[in-house]
Parts: sequence; structure tokens; C-alpha cells
Amino acid sequence: MLIKIHRFLGISLVFFILVLSVTGTLIQHAETFNIRNNYAPSSIAKNFYDIQPCKIYSYQFNKKWISICNQDLYFDIKKVASNVEKVTSIFIDNNKYHIHYDNHVIIINPDSSISAMDHIEPEDSKIALKEGVIPTKQKKIIEDISISKTITYERIAVDLHSGRLFGSFGVTLIDLVTIGIIILSFTGAYNWIRHKKIF
Repeated sequence: MLIKIHRFLGISLVFFILVLSVTGTLIQHAETFNIRNNYAPSSIAKNFYDIQPCKIYSYQFNKKWISICNQDLYFDIKKVASNVEKVTSIFIDNNKYHIHYDNHVIIINPDSSISAMDHIEPEDSKIALKEGVIPTKQKKIIEDISISKTITYERIAVDLHSGRLFGSFGVTLIDLVTIGIIILSFTGAYNWIRHKKIF
């Protein structure tokens, strides 16, 4: 009977033992495999961790979109500044875009590269950024950028190893697998001892 239990557990748990072994090795050598500083795609953050993208508030100026997402300032789809509360004015001078925000000005070339940044005197806001006005394609790119560096591969390995990646079901499953491995160890040792007729 114990031999049958041992064989059944051995076959049933082989996949989980492989997953636990691989993820355990990855966690143990996170720096070697460079998973500590590498980030998973935004789709994993959305689908497995339910991390929601930011709300995007935008304003169109001369066929260019100026947006704020999580206090990050975007010129079309390129992030150009952080910690931005509000955009106060935008104008073009010498074919360059001057965007005034808070008490700063950022000067951007038509190719979205930054030409200069400087401090300015605070001014009253004249620009009203609105939600849901930016084209869908640009909106998706900015949303993906906003959550692209939230989940590292090391975090995924830890959550796979513990089962947390799949919520309470995953944790319970790993608990059952752990109990199965303990039983597998005892039945294997007992069968070997009995076969050797130590007892």
C-alpha cells in the first residue's frame, strides 16, 4: 500500500518539484541570472498582479499631445519629466516646444528630444488637460510605460515558488504539494528501510 502511495505521489508531484527547484535556484542566484533588476512586461503586471495603469490627462497642441500620467509628463509617447503637478502654458519658439509646468520650463525639439530645462517664476495655469482625449494607440503606450517597471522577474520567481502568483488557490496548492513531498520522503525512506530489512 505504501509503495502505491509513494509511486502515485512521485508521479503526481514531479512537475511541482521541478517548478519549486527551478524557482528556488533562480531566487538563490538572482544576481547571477540578473532577474533582480530586469522587469517583466506590463501585461504580466496587469493580468497576474492586477496593477492598473494610470489615468492619463492630455492636451493637444500643434498636432502634438502633452499628457500627464502618475505625475510624469509625456510629449506624445515620450516621458520627458517627473513630479509634474500641472502644465501652465505651451508655445513654439524657433521650432521648439516650450512647456511650462509648476516652476519649470522644458524645451523639446520636434523629434521629442529634450533641448533644455530651466526654472521659471510660477505662473497661473492656462492649460486644461482632460482625460480620455488622447488617441487609443498613444494611450496604450503610455499606460504600458507607466506600469512597465513594477514587477521584477525575481518577484515572479518568488511568487511562483510560494504560489502567491495564483492567489489563495496557489498558496493552498503549494501547501498540499509540500505535504505531499513530506509524505513522499517518509514513504520512500520507510520502503527502502523495509526492503533492506533493517527493521
